Amino acid sequence: MSIRSAILWGGFCVAGAACAGEAPGYRLDLLPDNTGVALVNRANGLPVWRAVCDPKQPKPYVYPLATLGGVELTANSPADHVWHHSLWFAWKFINGVNYWETDKKTGKSEGATVIKSSKFRCNDDGSARVEMAIEYAPPGKPAVMREARTVAFGAPRADGSYAIDWDAAFTVGDSEIKLDRTPPHGASGGYAGLSLRFPKGTTGWTFLTSEGVHGAAQGNGKPARWVDFYGPAKGGPVAGIAVFDHPANPRHPTAWYLNEGHPYFSPALIYQEPMTLKAGATLRLRYRVLVHDGQGDKTKLDAEFKDYAKAP
Repeated sequence: MSIRSAILWGGFCVAGAACAGEAPGYRLDLLPDNTGVALVNRANGLPVWRAVCDPKQPKPYVYPLATLGGVELTANSPADHVWHHSLWFAWKFINGVNYWETDKKTGKSEGATVIKSSKFRCNDDGSARVEMAIEYAPPGKPAVMREARTVAFGAPRADGSYAIDWDAAFTVGDSEIKLDRTPPHGASGGYAGLSLRFPKGTTGWTFLTSEGVHGAAQGNGKPARWVDFYGPAKGGPVAGIAVFDHPANPRHPTAWYLNEGHPYFSPALIYQEPMTLKAGATLRLRYRVLVHDGQGDKTKLDAEFKDYAKAP
């Protein structure tokens, strides 16, 4: 569906409508049944990113996540970990209930991540905004936590990069909750939260952290303001994806889960220890995801972090 066929309500695209606005060289399309929005390169018809907010899916996610030229960098639901969804957010355990893995037969997790509503806004410069209301519910019981999520996709930049600003506010229900993970041991455990999964067999890529650390073994479990993962994309030009931990986040600079085997990485808020939230409390988490051409450049990434840190 072309975004030109849209009508707008309060600046947002809603069920039964589509988005409006185009950037030179790109177009923004609504997905079928208004389950998401995508940025498409008009020259080759390839999607740059696609935000999927389908209530029939176990979780919302972004796939593909590609360079502006359309070269895919991430993997969605690979055979080794079908619950990995390119760029996505998932808690591991909430009050001991597993919201992370999905049953391969049912496609569902023990704890449900439920998309209650979503809406999309598209802008003339190719930027877009996705807003979602999400609930976290144990089997057969009411939600124990609600999330208001905003994902702002920045306009394509002249240097071939673009940024995605992820802002989520988690509000606890009437009872205290505990956010937990599998305790870290070696290259396993400690993960939860915003995550990135790359294709199995990705080779020649390397991690770079804000602390100047190279490699997963050296950076796993260690605090950093940002982490970048870069290398040759499908045997072609070098590209990468960096994630920045906003300084207002709790436990900043966060510990990171870095794994070259899958490969996969995540700003792991509860890597070192679980987090207990009181009834009615709100936890706000903010991250910037930067997709860029070329290898990671610490000077440029430090500058990007400083710019992002100014965000209110």
